[in-house]
Amino acid sequence: MYKQIEQALGKMDSANEKTRELMSAILKRYAADEIGLDEAYYDLLEEELIPMPQRCSMSAKIPLAVEDEIRLKEKIRSILLYK
Repeated sequence: MYKQIEQALGKMDSANEKTRELMSAILKRYAADEIGLDEAYYDLLEEELIPMPQRCSMSAKIPLAVEDEIRLKEKIRSILLYK
């Protein structure tokens, strides 16, 4: 989840305007603690903003360290503040 969201952030500049707007809206809600990481991830999947993981590569959910989640939120805020 974490890595897919980070990768999506890196591709925002090359995405079309509608995709950027949808992704930005979801990630801003996550960064503002309005929704959790799971909900943000599933919203991105539902809107087809990130690729659906292949069934064979799915694995048990690994808990995200608090530091990683803080770093992800800071990265989202820093990128989206300039958009």
